[in-house]
Amino acid sequence: MMKLTVAIPSYCRPEELMRVLEALYRQERRADEVIVVARKDDVQTHEVVNEFWGNPPPRLQLVDSPGVVRAMNQALDHATGDLISFIDDDAVPPSDWLKKVVQIFECEPELAGLGGRDHVFINGRWLEGKASVVGIVSWYGRTIGNHHVGTGPRRNVDSLKGVNMTFRMEAVGKLRFDRRLRGSGAQWHCELMFCLALRAQGKRLAYDPSIVVDHFPAQRYDEDQRDGFNSLTYENQIHNLTLALLEYLQPTGRVLLLAYALLVGIENGYCGFLKGLLYCPKIGVDRAWQKTFASARGVRAAWKTWRSGEGNPASVEAFHGLVG
Repeated sequence: MMKLTVAIPSYCRPEELMRVLEALYRQERRADEVIVVARKDDVQTHEVVNEFWGNPPPRLQLVDSPGVVRAMNQALDHATGDLISFIDDDAVPPSDWLKKVVQIFECEPELAGLGGRDHVFINGRWLEGKASVVGIVSWYGRTIGNHHVGTGPRRNVDSLKGVNMTFRMEAVGKLRFDRRLRGSGAQWHCELMFCLALRAQGKRLAYDPSIVVDHFPAQRYDEDQRDGFNSLTYENQIHNLTLALLEYLQPTGRVLLLAYALLVGIENGYCGFLKGLLYCPKIGVDRAWQKTFASARGVRAAWKTWRSGEGNPASVEAFHGLVG
């Protein structure tokens, strides 16, 4: 029988953490181990974990620096399960979540990672939508997420979403989330880089929209706030996404990626120079150019990070293309 670890990185969200812990201990198939990773100074989180009654009791792992990358690596370093499921502290799984996850891994022994849909609720309202293409990265760096609105059967993908993803520890091996990624909290696109590293090793990832969690995006306690524009956050996001793609694309794909990132924007939500011109009448000249130059700084910084030669100690050399 497979042993399952559930890992929850958490910071200053005691009510949300209590809610997800209660949901985990109502599972039809309980986790064999629950790890909560918190910062050493986050007393609220320590109290929730230490006072929570459960069988087995949740285990607290402490980190001495901010950022979800450090927290997720801590969980990987200390997990004892054959599988490790990551869930955000502001998400709530239904009672059959873990049972479905384990059943799929038991039936598909070559599967390295499995993700599912997160029903996103904003101000109490579910963001509805349907998308058949989910979690794909093209050879020239176009990324398609859509994990929160995916429909259809289980299929192979290039990337999973951190709020709802499970990995086989044997497939993960020594791989860890990349410490070069920027940010003091969310560290955007860390799961993309991790997933592409597995894909580059020839490992299979799958997305199944029937593996669902409810997601209630909560307040963040760093520069990355959900409302409003922050140039540092924006620059960090673009650095991380560009670095992930530079690391795993082939040379031709990298050239197209950089040209598109600077002229249009590395992703739909980001702003290159041409898009900045189009944005001027819509959001004002000042904000348009703030976004444009923050984007350019992020791309340039990613290029410097990639060219530094430091590399990710546990990563691989190249991303070899699309999922078949």
